[in-house]
Amino acid sequence: MQIKDVVENSERLILAAGVQSADDVRRCAKPLIRYSAERRKLNIELRRYLYKNLYFNRVVNEPHIRAKRLLRDLFHLYLKHPNQIGEQARRQTRKAGLHRAVCDYIAGMTDRYAILEHQRIFGKT
Repeated sequence: MQIKDVVENSERLILAAGVQSADDVRRCAKPLIRYSAERRKLNIELRRYLYKNLYFNRVVNEPHIRAKRLLRDLFHLYLKHPNQIGEQARRQTRKAGLHRAVCDYIAGMTDRYAILEHQRIFGKT
């Protein structure tokens, strides 16, 4: 429904503007590719609902908060103790710097490995 709306609405706007070239499009005061007013209103309503009930919901967001804390803890520990990261990552520090090497090292971890590594270093959380 959203795709159909944006395509049909944009087609109407393009025809109404009488554009014949890319330069004509650039001269338009408003974008020609956009949702209809009705769909835009519905999308705003949906966005409000999702932010309130999903994205910022404590129950749903709690695992994300824990994951951020876990990654932050590992990042700061590895910055202080770069000998804790793998040999390949340590070699990368010469070229890319310590912060980049630590980021790449953590990014290469699976979720399970990061959790186990955090538990090994910091204990159960």
